[in-house]
Amino acid sequence: MKNKKQLALLSLLHKIVDVFSGFFLNIYLFKITDGNFNFILFYAITVSVVNIFLYYFILLNLSSKNAKFIFRSGYVCEVLSILLLLIARENIINFIWVFILLSRYSTSAYYSVHEITLIGSIGKHSVSSYQAGVSILSSIIGLIAPVFLGFLITDFSYSVAMVVILIVALISSFIASKMNFTVIDRDFHLFRYWRKVAKNKTMKKAYLAFYLRRLSGPDGMLKYLIPILLFLSLGTEFSAGSYDSLFSVVYIILLEIVRIFNKKGLAKRFYIPLALLCLCSALVMVANFNTITILLFYFTINTGAHLIQTESDSMIYAIGKKEGMSRHTKEHKCTWDLCLSLGNITGVLIAYIVYNHFYTQNAFAVIITIFMAIQVVYAYFLQKIEIKLKNK
Repeated sequence: MKNKKQLALLSLLHKIVDVFSGFFLNIYLFKITDGNFNFILFYAITVSVVNIFLYYFILLNLSSKNAKFIFRSGYVCEVLSILLLLIARENIINFIWVFILLSRYSTSAYYSVHEITLIGSIGKHSVSSYQAGVSILSSIIGLIAPVFLGFLITDFSYSVAMVVILIVALISSFIASKMNFTVIDRDFHLFRYWRKVAKNKTMKKAYLAFYLRRLSGPDGMLKYLIPILLFLSLGTEFSAGSYDSLFSVVYIILLEIVRIFNKKGLAKRFYIPLALLCLCSALVMVANFNTITILLFYFTINTGAHLIQTESDSMIYAIGKKEGMSRHTKEHKCTWDLCLSLGNITGVLIAYIVYNHFYTQNAFAVIITIFMAIQVVYAYFLQKIEIKLKNK
């Protein structure tokens, strides 16, 4: 695959931006709205709806002629979104629609071109190995970035952290300007593809699994909820970031074990046990809601649930080829992004209903427990798909 090293480097730099936008930005929005969690829910659902339209628009128009432009324009929008955040500061609420459009286009452009290139370039086993390698390196960044950014925010200000993120975005933009992409030119027939999927049981299970993943996983509603919960319990961004970094150590060890499994072709039967472990830790948190049980839950979600998510990322790359859908790469990508966005919207609606009917801090624990129960179902589907891929 061309640009393999550059894509890996961009993934690592993107991880730093993700740590800020996915962890500290949610705390920042929560603070400047005086603890208005309903605004966070509004922000989350708006992001999901915008994602649906942007991914469809980009994939509909993506071709070998404009792939480079789309990828680079994403980084331009990333720089602009951080500049807007840095200049507007507490007034970002007044420009939230502009900020969401810029930041979401950046994310959509990056992942559309990156993943279409990845899907079309390398096979199942190399994808799994490549993803595991990149995930380990990203986790090392994830080990350093939270505590570092938390320190900058607590001891200096959010503005200082935003300047650091802006520098990272500018470096990424420079690297992206030097890259070329090979995107296979094929027509985009989404509804025709869905008719084929309707006849394929494995593909239907895979898309259902990805819907459940975003509904219950650490990249869904929990991405907005957990940073706020940690901040409320621990008191500072530095403390929250420090625990995030600490728990990443175990995640790195688990990733290395999984990489050994991938190299040896061993069966991975840990999805359901890890999901049950997350559910048990959530139930403990409901029974005794305090800082220790919150940290215990965050440990399980930041290790076990993240590991399941990483494995599902690798699996979705392979399943399209395995099921003879390789002529519909863009449709495959668009469909799984739609499932992820719909899962996020469902998660937001569940959180809204529970939070506004049980307005106590314990409501957060109830929301999390519901998500963890759904994650067990997700892990079951994922395990079935893994077995199907091994045996086919």
